[in-house]
Amino acid sequence: MKFLSVLPLVLVASFAVATAQHPQSNLSFEVASIRPGADADAEMIAIRMNAERSMIHYVNVSLRDMIRVAYNIKEFQVTGPDWIRNRFNIEAKYPAGATEDQVPEMLQSLLRDRFKLQFHNETKDHAVFALVVGKNGPKLKPSEVKATDYPDSPNRKPGTPVRGDLQIMGSPTGMHLKGPALTLSRLCETLSMFVDQPVVDRTGLPERYDIDLTFMPENMRMRGGPGGPGQGADGGTEAQPRITLFEAIQDLGLKLEPRKAPLQMLIVDHIEKAPTEN
Repeated sequence: MKFLSVLPLVLVASFAVATAQHPQSNLSFEVASIRPGADADAEMIAIRMNAERSMIHYVNVSLRDMIRVAYNIKEFQVTGPDWIRNRFNIEAKYPAGATEDQVPEMLQSLLRDRFKLQFHNETKDHAVFALVVGKNGPKLKPSEVKATDYPDSPNRKPGTPVRGDLQIMGSPTGMHLKGPALTLSRLCETLSMFVDQPVVDRTGLPERYDIDLTFMPENMRMRGGPGGPGQGADGGTEAQPRITLFEAIQDLGLKLEPRKAPLQMLIVDHIEKAPTEN
């Protein structure tokens, strides 16, 4: 089983872009260590974004993803120079009195101060897939994973899944998406990785749900899956499952519909390739 590049994120993203005309946040991390991560073109790497009660722990996180979290937008809403794909490892401590909910504000300050980020916003019509409720209603059960189930919580039992943490695993049988207490907005963000246009949440369902999906992306079907075709007991090639993402999502009582939607885009005008020194 191979872990693919995925960003388990405990923050909920929306489509409201913070504009350059809004007052800049003065809230900053008390201290932040930023060091180079894996190569931007690496295919099989561990990527993690954890925001805890007192610190963030980011592993192999790209500048694009830091921008996306800082301004509560999706990856496809960020455009800029090629080096926004550069990856970094970040350990940053909140100042006294700050909370996890203020991580985006602190990331804005970090990007502005350490990477000299400058940007503007544009609104463009974009082809999307809308995640909507199927005709027979959703087949989702609200998660029972509590907000206290974070890595640094003294009440968290060993081995308990982390709330809002999504794993993607690849094998010859397809992609397996699994995570506890996910918002459907978070799920849509991940589904966008496997189709040719953004996926947006139009379900109107506000709860967090335990998600477990297995499907075969089209590009993997052509390649025979990660690492090549699966091998059968007789050494031959196993038949690949035919279930697509569009079919798998129906098991949740949901469906994907093609639509057009105006999306706000964050256009990076300037950003440094590397941060100022720690």
